[in-house]
Amino acid sequence: MDTFFEQIVGIKRRAKHIVLMMLLWLVAALVAMVAFIFLRAFGLIAAALLFYGAFKLSQKFFIEFEYIVTNGTLDIDKIIAKSSRKRVASIEIEKVVSVEKFNPGAAIKKDESHLLSCNEDDKNAYKLTVSGEAGGRQVIIFAPNDKIKEAIKKSLPKYIANSALKEN
Repeated sequence: MDTFFEQIVGIKRRAKHIVLMMLLWLVAALVAMVAFIFLRAFGLIAAALLFYGAFKLSQKFFIEFEYIVTNGTLDIDKIIAKSSRKRVASIEIEKVVSVEKFNPGAAIKKDESHLLSCNEDDKNAYKLTVSGEAGGRQVIIFAPNDKIKEAIKKSLPKYIANSALKEN
């Protein structure tokens, strides 16, 4: 029987993102005013282009991640401004070495490389460690809902599934 579950998780904008977006629009407005004053006829075109560029850049701050579990594969896509999608990770769940509750204070081990952090600010975030091709391990931090957790558990090796994704 085929399994297919998906979850979309929006990333909360932090204060620095809001400040950067406001600064972007302020700089665009100032440069547009200067262009309009000094370039006269071309200033209107330059201002329109500046505001269009500021709009496109500010859209980069609206990020969501989508977790998709399909027949033993966990795919994670990054969605920008609900218009652009990029696959950032595709993991065979049977290659998972460990799944544990994410502890922000704990350091990543020497043999692990940080592959992706989707939602490390969530209190229900998990650290998923996958064996890599070159013998190293890769770490993904994500916050799945109950359906995604159950779908992942079904495909995990039994010795990992017994202790994985527990609510502590």
